[in-house]
Amino acid sequence: MNRVIVLTPPGRAALATIRLEGSAVKDVLEKQLLRRSGNKFRFEVLPRPVLVRFPVGDGLYEEVILRVVNSETAELHCHGNPLLVETITAKFETFGFQRETWEQWIYRTEEDAIRAAARLALADAPTWTVTSILLDQYGGSFPRMIDKVENALIEGNWQEAADILHRLLSWERVGLHLTRPYKVVLVGPPNAGKSSILNWLVGYRRAIVDPTPGTTRDFVAAATVVEGWPVELYDTAGLRPPQDELEAEAIARTRRTASDADLVLLVLDRSTEWTADYARLREAWPEAVVILNKRDLPPGPGAWCEGLYLSTRIGEDRPVLLKALSQKLVPEPPPPGEAIPFTPDQVARLKEALAAVETRNRSMAVKALQSLKLKSSPLGNP
Repeated sequence: MNRVIVLTPPGRAALATIRLEGSAVKDVLEKQLLRRSGNKFRFEVLPRPVLVRFPVGDGLYEEVILRVVNSETAELHCHGNPLLVETITAKFETFGFQRETWEQWIYRTEEDAIRAAARLALADAPTWTVTSILLDQYGGSFPRMIDKVENALIEGNWQEAADILHRLLSWERVGLHLTRPYKVVLVGPPNAGKSSILNWLVGYRRAIVDPTPGTTRDFVAAATVVEGWPVELYDTAGLRPPQDELEAEAIARTRRTASDADLVLLVLDRSTEWTADYARLREAWPEAVVILNKRDLPPGPGAWCEGLYLSTRIGEDRPVLLKALSQKLVPEPPPPGEAIPFTPDQVARLKEALAAVETRNRSMAVKALQSLKLKSSPLGNP
């Protein structure tokens, strides 16, 4: 089969890479390409790329860089204009080449499904912390642990197999958030400083800050990084008895948004008096990180709960909050080289294997483990 694959992401860029694979590569390129001098192109494997001219229609040519990988594989490096990339790709389709996505290409060419999934996830890794963990999995940390479980089952060591599976699954929360950011929601009464804290954490004015209560009617989201971990922050409507139907819906959305958060930040204004409403908010989110905001102002009266004393006007308070968030989200970061499942399907298969191990069902356990590596996804069948 002859394939044409655009390896670079869609969109405008300085360069794009188009990969060609198949027995027709040599003949098609020799018929289509010209040397920069205008002479006929001769396909041969060279130690370096060459500059050639590719016909784009109406007697026009585009200069591209050609790298011949082997007798049936070549790569064209051209200007990253999406129209040019599509023109070149479509032209190869007219010669019988089948278009393949870069995701399909990775899935087809990688050794097993785990490494393919890791390489796909690496394309979107937002931080070095995430990248390093995924590189460990791509390098074999996760597949090697699966091999150890299979060997333990072959030897009849059920306890060792169960222990390894429990260890793998202990990283479920961290692993799944390598490809999906942690959801952190700020809740609290109006004017407690939620919007200011969100802006303070992301480093720019993402949310509107205004002394008028009820300014935030719908949640405002912003992506950021906390100690290397990807996080999506949500600023929400202030919690109070609603003044109208619109505010009532905004408050209902706040509660829904907070209900599926990975972490809630309960923001209270420490310069005001402790109230029964504050106490009810504290009871509603017992696992929340409580932020006692505006410590630059005189403290208000009352029997206040414990929390982080902060002020967005005090620069050294920001790293204190970031550290607290990191410890709450990832209390024990994985050590280098740790095997970590990072997709929902991997977690599901590990849980199936563990259930089979606990019932001494060797065949079911092995089947679940082997399914982790098998490339059975439709991605593998372009």
